[in-house]
Amino acid sequence: MVKYFPFVLTLSMSAAFAYEPDRALNNLAHELAECAGFYVVSAKILESQNPELAERSNKAADTALDYSKALTSAKLTRARTEMAIKSMLKDLDNDVSNFSILLNKYADQCGETVSDPVKRMDYWKQKQG
Repeated sequence: MVKYFPFVLTLSMSAAFAYEPDRALNNLAHELAECAGFYVVSAKILESQNPELAERSNKAADTALDYSKALTSAKLTRARTEMAIKSMLKDLDNDVSNFSILLNKYADQCGETVSDPVKRMDYWKQKQG
């Protein structure tokens, strides 16, 4: 579980960052849970048309879930992921042709966040707010 998070060790406790370290970690964990939801929904939509891509989406969802759980808890990750999925299903409005709405909103950011959480953590540590 923690083996996936060498970047957590790089989190400086310095007050020079705009966000407190705990807030940055929480934001990253939330974003990862949301990405897990995106990948779950994507996998479901793609499973009949492109099973290979659906499987890759499922693996990305698992990775995002593992990362988020390591930063917070399984209970919080599950709740955040469920909320994200509900929101995404509303965006789809029972029409998979609306999948482009989700792709525009989540695909790039989730791809970057899950593939390089250290870089994304740097973003959250430097965010002004």
